[in-house]
Amino acid sequence: MRKGVNPEKFKNELLPVFTHRVVVPVYIPNLEDAYYRNQFEVFEKFLKHLIASVNPLRTAITLIDNNCCSEISDFIDINRFTIDKIVRFNENKGKVFPVLQEARAAAEPFITITDADVLFFKGWEEGVFNIFTKCPKAGVVAPLPSAGLAFYCNTAVFIDNFFKGKIQYGKFISDQDSEMYLYGMGNKALLDRRNRKYSWKERQYYLSDSDAIIGCGHFVATYRSDIFKNSTGFPKLKFKNGLEEDFIDILSDKKGYYRLSTRETYAYHMGNTLVNDQIQEVFKVDYKLSSSFLNASFTSSHSSIPFIIRKYLFSLIIKIFKL
Repeated sequence: MRKGVNPEKFKNELLPVFTHRVVVPVYIPNLEDAYYRNQFEVFEKFLKHLIASVNPLRTAITLIDNNCCSEISDFIDINRFTIDKIVRFNENKGKVFPVLQEARAAAEPFITITDADVLFFKGWEEGVFNIFTKCPKAGVVAPLPSAGLAFYCNTAVFIDNFFKGKIQYGKFISDQDSEMYLYGMGNKALLDRRNRKYSWKERQYYLSDSDAIIGCGHFVATYRSDIFKNSTGFPKLKFKNGLEEDFIDILSDKKGYYRLSTRETYAYHMGNTLVNDQIQEVFKVDYKLSSSFLNASFTSSHSSIPFIIRKYLFSLIIKIFKL
């Protein structure tokens, strides 16, 4: 039987309350195969820059260890005092399943979902939340310009703004930022538009009143957490093309939110390749991490037009106006 009173009841310790949570699924099964050979150094750089670039008083980090090799798991343990939550699986659960578990349960109003091979610049939180503040209908914001994804799961922003003249089409991203995006993704064709006069590097769609590029991917992005509330279902497969679109990306558009990205580059996709000297010079730009978190506007709104109608109208706009 129990004797006495649990001493924890008398401590009156304050519970940390965060505004923003970064969720990171990690799967590095070995360091021997050619594909994973550099992953320890890549992950080390990722975690170092992530920890250094966020405000620990407002932002918490969740790492999902998807049955990584011992070297990676041990490195996570070494840094456990700077990580708020560590989730460990006995087998690789893929990306979508564990991310959905964490996103649906998160108490924070904002969640960043990122791959474990992204290099963050100082100031990325300010850049992202500046867009949330200026645009209450922003539901997902990437910390790097993603113009080539303007039409991806993004009916709401065009239906709400196209005929109001709030969507601009022109040169809004520097060539340097475009080149960094292409270099990191390892595919120079991503900004091509062979059936249009201008490439995504030459012209982009952007919102004139919020300094935001229209378009957002999913290897790193910040979400309003209410996007995941009341969503149900999980994928039956660990990996399959289209899982992120079906279970994560489409949620924001269905709820009438916009998918946007920053005009400047605040994150770089390292992949499985170490950063070379040329790119490292770009990283030396002195982005200052503000002493206080740039609070986002917690007041949000969304498109009032039903998703099925927006989807139909959007296809007509693209076809008629040749966007």
